[in-house]
Formats: sequence, structure tokens, C-alpha cells
Amino acid sequence: MGKRILSQRLGRSPIYRASTHKSVAPSHIPSFDEATTATVIDLLHNPGRGAPLAKLKTPDNKEFYVNAVEGMYVGQEISIYNTKELKPGDILKLKDIPPGTLVSSVERVPGDGGKLGRSSGSYVQVLGKSGDGIEVLLPSGKSIVLNPECRAVIGVVAGGGRTEKPFLKAGAKHKWLKAKGGKRWPRVRGVAMNPVDHPFGGGAHQHVGKPKTVARNAPPGKKVGSFGARRTGRRKR
Repeated sequence: MGKRILSQRLGRSPIYRASTHKSVAPSHIPSFDEATTATVIDLLHNPGRGAPLAKLKTPDNKEFYVNAVEGMYVGQEISIYNTKELKPGDILKLKDIPPGTLVSSVERVPGDGGKLGRSSGSYVQVLGKSGDGIEVLLPSGKSIVLNPECRAVIGVVAGGGRTEKPFLKAGAKHKWLKAKGGKRWPRVRGVAMNPVDHPFGGGAHQHVGKPKTVARNAPPGKKVGSFGARRTGRRKR
């Protein structure tokens, strides 16, 4: 009768899903009708997220969360739409941010809450006006032009250098990946498995034994290896 192979079980078992019920809150910039202020009332760790979260509260008791930036502290008062002076944590529209400023949680479309520059230690640099939009430099090195009404948080996302520290022991790596979900660890090679567990399993010695390239629309039980690859192997000159 057999059993489901590992690549099929990935999408069926709860152990491969992110435990989102442990998440503190989504991180986004809410809509504001006019210029105001907000106070940082707490800095929190969110399971599965590398950057710390900052909990902010406006004078009208409106609470929201954004990715904390370097230099942010509990009790700090940040400005929203105030162009007189810039300090880490302030929320401004791109048209009001001077060229060269490092920002984070940048919106792609006005009002989406911030989509770019959200991971720990990352930032987006405002290059200046370009036509009818504002050109920004992404962490990837690519520059794009955004709507001047898009908003951003001044400063670099906190938690930079997080990936430079080694895990030191397997338990720490296990708990880190378990919080993120969808990632199996430790990861066993397919050729080291039995035929019932993986398409690459079995054989007198460890080798795939057939082409690793599979179609993009292959069924889950067969979809292992190079998905829809245009070419494989070393390029010959």
C-alpha cells in the first residue's frame, strides 16, 4: 500500500507550518489623516521574525506595531508627517525625505503599510527625485522609482549582524527553524533515503540514477530536483 513520500507530506502535516498563533502582531504603518506623534511603549521579540517589534501609541490611544530601527528606545516620541527635523523612528512620505537618507519599511504603493526594507539590519536609501516619482536604492542594489506619497520609517532596521553569530548547538537551530515553519531540519539527502521515502532513494550506492530535471507542473510525488530548469550542468565555452 505504501505511504506518502516526504515531498508529499510537506504540505499536509502541521509540523511543517509556521506557528503563527505565537506571533505578537503584524508590522505595518497605519493610515493617518494629519501630522501627529506616537510614543514607543515597548520593544518586543516576535517569534519567527528576525527584527524586534516596536509598539507605538498615539495621543488618541491608537496602537500599532512597526519594525524597530537602530536607536529606538522605550519612551521615545516619534513624529508622523513632521518635516522640521528627522530622527530615527519618524514616519514620513518619500517626497519629504532628503536624498541620501536611510529608511526602512518603505511602501510600494501608498497605504500598503510598508513592504521594502523590513528584515533585521536592512535599509533602503532615498536617492532623490526622478521624473514624477522618488528613486530609491533597495538592499539588493537595484534602484526603483516609487510614488512620492509612499511612506517610510527613518532609520536602519534593528537587529543587524544577527546572522553573523553561530548557533553553536543543534537545539538552537532546531528551535529557530521550528518558529519559522515550512523548513525541515536537519535536512536528509534524498539519495540517502529508501525508495519509498524519496524518488532519489535506493540503489547499490548513493546516486540519483535518473535525470534530476522535472517539469514545472509535475505532481508532488515526483517534484524533486531541478524544477522547470532551462539547462543543467557546467556551461561549456
